[in-house]
Amino acid sequence: MKNCISIIIFILFVKCTFAQSVSNSLFLVVDRENDTVFLKGKTTKNFRYNNSNEKMNWNLSFYHNHIPNSVYNNYKYLLPKEMIIELKRKGNLEDIQLFMAKLNDFNIKELGQFFSKHYSYYYEYLEKSRKKTFKRYNIFIVYKSDLDKTFVPCYEMSLLKSRIEVQ
Repeated sequence: MKNCISIIIFILFVKCTFAQSVSNSLFLVVDRENDTVFLKGKTTKNFRYNNSNEKMNWNLSFYHNHIPNSVYNNYKYLLPKEMIIELKRKGNLEDIQLFMAKLNDFNIKELGQFFSKHYSYYYEYLEKSRKKTFKRYNIFIVYKSDLDKTFVPCYEMSLLKSRIEVQ
């Protein structure tokens, strides 16, 4: 009986964790040939995508960093192709260029409020018996070339908003 209850709790935990990571997430489709993605180093474990809006004086960077044994890691998820189709149907899967065009009229404050309201959450963890918290985002990059795979790699992204410095 104890084993049965443990299994049920485990299944519910896994189901909730999986549902939580996908339900209110944004999946941005990037075309490697037409969109500029910058690799950091010689590995695809670290890359970024930048977008600047000179008129509204802001820069937006999505970056994916994976460093072994770090709390601040971004992760790569493999979602079944059927789930990607469902995300597209629900409007959670968007072309990155079209998504960025929607942000063009935002000032930097509105940009920050938009991402905080729709895609952010606070991640809590223990470090040396102290509770720590940092802001994470439910934003993922998906490469267009991977959309036909059985399991589609989705790269969790961090977000950096900044002003453009005029020199």
